[in-house]
Amino acid sequence: MAKEIRFLDKGLFEKPFMDSKAKTRSVTKKELILGHVVGPLGLIMLVNTIASLMEIFIMKQMSVAVGGDVNSEAYRHLGTVYYWAALGTRILALPMGIFTGYLMQHTKSRQGRMRPWYLIFGFVAIFTGFLMFMKPMPSSESGYWVYFYLIYVIYNLFGTCFYLLFNTNIVSLTSRNIADREKVAYARKLSWTLISGTLIGLIINSVLLPYVIQPDETLNSFWYLICGTTILAIPLLLIEYFYTRERVVEDVQEMGESNDIPLKEQFKALFHDRYYVLLLIASIVVSLADNFRGTNVQYYFVSYVLGGINDPSLFMIYTILTGVPLGVGAFAIYPITRRFGIRNTTLVGYIIVAAASLVGILFPTNVMVAYIAGFMKQLGYIPAAYMLGALTSSCFDSIEHSSGYRLEGLLAVGIISTLQNVMYAPVAGLYEKVLTMLGFDANSAGFQPAAALTFLGIAFYGIEFVSAMINVVILPFVDLEKKLPEINKDLLERKKEAVLARGEEWIEPEEQDRIERENSEREQEENRIRDLKERCQKKGLDFDAENEKYLKKLVEKKAKAEAKAARKNKK
Repeated sequence: MAKEIRFLDKGLFEKPFMDSKAKTRSVTKKELILGHVVGPLGLIMLVNTIASLMEIFIMKQMSVAVGGDVNSEAYRHLGTVYYWAALGTRILALPMGIFTGYLMQHTKSRQGRMRPWYLIFGFVAIFTGFLMFMKPMPSSESGYWVYFYLIYVIYNLFGTCFYLLFNTNIVSLTSRNIADREKVAYARKLSWTLISGTLIGLIINSVLLPYVIQPDETLNSFWYLICGTTILAIPLLLIEYFYTRERVVEDVQEMGESNDIPLKEQFKALFHDRYYVLLLIASIVVSLADNFRGTNVQYYFVSYVLGGINDPSLFMIYTILTGVPLGVGAFAIYPITRRFGIRNTTLVGYIIVAAASLVGILFPTNVMVAYIAGFMKQLGYIPAAYMLGALTSSCFDSIEHSSGYRLEGLLAVGIISTLQNVMYAPVAGLYEKVLTMLGFDANSAGFQPAAALTFLGIAFYGIEFVSAMINVVILPFVDLEKKLPEINKDLLERKKEAVLARGEEWIEPEEQDRIERENSEREQEENRIRDLKERCQKKGLDFDAENEKYLKKLVEKKAKAEAKAARKNKK
């Protein structure tokens, strides 16, 4: 009999000091803020900053390498090399979905199946991202391009292999409670979209990019910016790790279920669930559009189609206008989706995106139309940006309900991710390749070929229109929210039966949560008293007097909170 392969069941991640600081069964406010809003900003800021700057950095490096002669054969050759490097990286990345699935398939750790790997590969992303923007030699030297593409491949293959996977799956693994899960999905999207989007969009894209990075012929500004985000990323990654928790995996392990589910059964469970299939198709469409468009299409469109290259304030105004809906929507979308449903709200949002994109297609060079269309598009994207992830994560509840398997991150899901990357590979780098073929010059402040401007319009408006319309067709068939309460009730009953079958005592989740909260509060009080005694001993203070002051303040604070709640209830 073959020996069972197990990862991380011994060593660092089995040590108690690596345990999550989230101790309760329900998601606390502290866990929500630190683990799902503040902590994720580390890698989000680093990865998204690199993504927003990468193509501009490459285009500028290529222009510098040929001395600004963008009509030369050497420039077109560099564009071709980049296309094949991007495509080659995509091809090399094809096994990464299988690789990550294999790792989690054979991981049974007290820290869960995903959090440990996210921490490990998160540090790989930080280190390689830091190295990628260094300039060890002039970019005209072939040695530079060998160095750059080597780090580029490592960063894209290993550094970010768990980045999107974790952000997608930690929502459903955090809790079985629907309300908690929606809060987590909302919190992570708040971090991802509003906070990081505001910092990257308003500070980097609207200020640093047009006023600092674009005019910088030395390209040192790229390096300084990445250094700053790297310094922030390290402590924030640790905060995210310690204030997240895989409660669902803990439940599965307690019930004696193994990750070693036959691959055929995994695929059968996934593709027999229509919600998973429909939302998979929707995500593929969106990702194909994103991979084709590139990350700098907005900057280039405003700069060269609308004339913003000679007036940087145009891009700043556009960025602010398109950022306002996401900012306001961050506080409005949660109660709206709670009332009308995530599916319904997202459907209306995609209709708005399609309509705004169509108007933009009809009037591509009109600045005022671009402002209005950009504002409306971002308004339409709000439900998908903040809340759709919670619905997507709930597909795994539906799959578990019908098959009995909990499949987040396992091998079949990894293989599907690999096949998705196969689909994305042909369009990766195609946007930049077409621009170089059309004679587009990223360092030019003047003329650009008409064909290149037309192509920018297609990439900016046309792709979004098609993507939005496909989602408008798919979403009406995703009525999962109506069935989730009954699904989760059945799953809880199964857990109860498994506990009783083992001869153990069953404690209702609400009671278990109350016990854990009381234990947590008692532990906090014991720690407070111990800390206070030490402080009083060091400073020669009277413990009883100091403790009395604290308790008096606590009573006053509680009384104010109760009075505030009473006034609110009267209203």
